Amino acid sequence: IRTWRGHEDAIYSLALAPDGKTFATGSYDNSILLWDKNGDKSIRAFHGHNEAVMSLAFRPDGKILASASADRTVKLWDVATGERRETFGDPTKALNAVAFSPDGKIVAAAGVDNRIRTWSVSADAKEGTNPILNSVFAHEGAILRLAWSADGKQILSSADDRTVKLWNAPSMS
Repeated sequence: IRTWRGHEDAIYSLALAPDGKTFATGSYDNSILLWDKNGDKSIRAFHGHNEAVMSLAFRPDGKILASASADRTVKLWDVATGERRETFGDPTKALNAVAFSPDGKIVAAAGVDNRIRTWSVSADAKEGTNPILNSVFAHEGAILRLAWSADGKQILSSADDRTVKLWNAPSMS
């Protein structure tokens, strides 16, 4: 039906906004682009990662976008302005996955250091208002994907150790 072009390299991540009208893409070119499904060009660019953007997730209200990158950071972005709201630099290796809880109050990220980390996210996601909740060793290999249950009580993780694990959220036990 339609094709969009705008990144300078491979696109590793894609997230549809809760409103169903916009979507975001993350690329090996270190950038994130926001698109209108009915437009031909990107609406907004988000710059700040130093390596490939591997995963994207919209908060359920659509106001905040989370990005996980090979640069070992998770960033929270204001969707309306493109402003970076917070950077989490706790991970020690590249990140492959990021996901918001169904209520939008927690974001989880995981990657090559085999850990799942969760952070509380404030209403405005302003820097310094989003403390880390957990950091747990989760797999014997790099974690590739995360998914929250619809009720927010559990998180599923998959890894290159060929396992899928189910966790109690947010305690991660």
